[in-house]
Amino acid sequence: MEFADATEGATSTGQPTVSSSLEHLLAGSQGVITKRIDLALLEGREMLSRSLERAALFGAGMVLVAVAWFAGAGAFILFVSPHASPAIRLAEFGLLNGAVAGGLVTLALRHGRYPTRV
Repeated sequence: MEFADATEGATSTGQPTVSSSLEHLLAGSQGVITKRIDLALLEGREMLSRSLERAALFGAGMVLVAVAWFAGAGAFILFVSPHASPAIRLAEFGLLNGAVAGGLVTLALRHGRYPTRV
């Protein structure tokens, strides 16, 4: 009959005991789980960082597009009516922006009703 050595976790023949093997298996499993959790946290942080970076770039791009639109629309109004009063120019600017916005809304509604088929 074999007796377990309490200090080494092995039997008198040098073979590890079942409880010692289970302890090593459990310790290894915990290490793997801990590393997977750490990896998931790192991937989550990286994804969040990339998402915030993309959102900031998208926001900056939208601001630049709006600035370009207003500059172009203002230049167009000044070109079309260079001698008009400021009130008429503002009215033309508003009508131009309203017409473009209405056209974009109409385009979006048409696109929403008739989805493209692949």
